Amino acid sequence: MPRFSSRTVDRIVDERDGLQKVILDDGSTAYSLVELIGAATAGDHVVVNTTAVDLDLGTGGSHVIHWITDREGNSELRPGRIIKARYLSEQTEVDPHLSTRLDLDGARVLLCVLHSHLGAVAVGMNSPDLGYLMTDQAALPLALSDLVAELRQRNLLGLTVTAGQAFGGDLETINVASGIAALLENNHNGVVVAAGPGHVGTGIGLGFSSLELAGHAATLSALGAEVAVCVRASDVDPRERHNGISHHMNTILKATPTPIEVPIPHGAESSWITTLNHRPYWAEPIDIADALNHLTTPLKTMGRPLADDALACSYVGASVAWLMRAT
Repeated sequence: MPRFSSRTVDRIVDERDGLQKVILDDGSTAYSLVELIGAATAGDHVVVNTTAVDLDLGTGGSHVIHWITDREGNSELRPGRIIKARYLSEQTEVDPHLSTRLDLDGARVLLCVLHSHLGAVAVGMNSPDLGYLMTDQAALPLALSDLVAELRQRNLLGLTVTAGQAFGGDLETINVASGIAALLENNHNGVVVAAGPGHVGTGIGLGFSSLELAGHAATLSALGAEVAVCVRASDVDPRERHNGISHHMNTILKATPTPIEVPIPHGAESSWITTLNHRPYWAEPIDIADALNHLTTPLKTMGRPLADDALACSYVGASVAWLMRAT
């Protein structure tokens, strides 16, 4: 069951569209999804969900403000015809983008296993025309992504779309396919599809968030999009299953019935791709390591800077080279 506690807001430490970060009276941190809960002020009494922090989860770190007890909350009526976060107490109305397209011809879609790969791809692309579609396999509110906020501030990301139960993007859509259609209609044909912050992996078999990419690859390919998957690899990860090519990649490709392209650096071994009936795409990787070091938001995987992982950067850099053919 979720765990709740009453606290008092000590001070506000950061604010941006849709999100407010605060320090509570016991020194812990919390955030408020402003469009759902409202904005807090110093001295406000709040009810916070402490579950993720209490369980010491990697997706936690901060409490979530559930209610501001000193006021009636955010009662502003928003325009919208559908509900996201359906059946939760935080459910909210949105107005979805409705496309009449029946195909996705012209879209070039890079599927990314990790949210951090979005940042690496964006700095490598260095283009405000890159679109981002956030799925609902991890965080639901886009406002939680410090990475997206920085990429937008640096003009490294164009329109954002939140699909399924995810919400808070420039455009709201019912599913991933309609989200790609929305981006095409807004002149964004190069797109990264990835979940938001909070990827879950159990270390066992099929139990990881990004297995969803197999279904997206099949659907988007069938509708006419060019699709590739960004390889997760590492030469510093101490876990055997993620050292070299991550075991997730074999599982995703095995579950993907439609052949897609898999960008890899020139000279990299490719039999693991062709054995699974997919197509290797050899490319000279775009150098992303130096650019990553200039981001304020640290891009890390399992606590290690992505920029320090040469193998990871080379495979992401090859994916950037593949995606740059979209522009």
